[in-house]
Amino acid sequence: MSEQYEYFAEVPQGYTVERPDGLWRRAGEEWEYLSLLDWQWHHLKDSTVRTVPPAGELHAVTAERAAALEADRQGWVRYWALYVDEEDFREGEAPTTVVRRRSSPEQELDESYRGSKGIWGPTSAVAESRDLRTSNPPHLEEVSAERAEELLQEIHGVTGATEL
Repeated sequence: MSEQYEYFAEVPQGYTVERPDGLWRRAGEEWEYLSLLDWQWHHLKDSTVRTVPPAGELHAVTAERAAALEADRQGWVRYWALYVDEEDFREGEAPTTVVRRRSSPEQELDESYRGSKGIWGPTSAVAESRDLRTSNPPHLEEVSAERAEELLQEIHGVTGATEL
């Protein structure tokens, strides 16, 4: 981390300074954000992101804290166990796979683990689970990164799939 920058945690409603939604820095009037997809800093002026979050959502953090946030890639990811529906969940059926969300200023990326291909791929499961118009939505149970790793071992027989 550099002394030339001021660092800010992005903390909208529902997030905390300990677990923010984004990481920003500025040098003078030039803003950059940490992409939580490619783990690189991007200049705001050179990206598809057009605005800095509202001042009320930006909380100053030290360069040391910013470095710790940047290094903790798992801290930025949310995981869920995916069930066919709520009935399967309530009846104690095993989840079918694991879903994760990586939210970054330039894009929110929802992915499910595709065991047959051994990769993470796009999914609409998160949106469908929250859509009241869906007649039989999937059921998601939020889990830790450690539990997601355990589930992927149990369901698909893989290890290390949650590594970023």
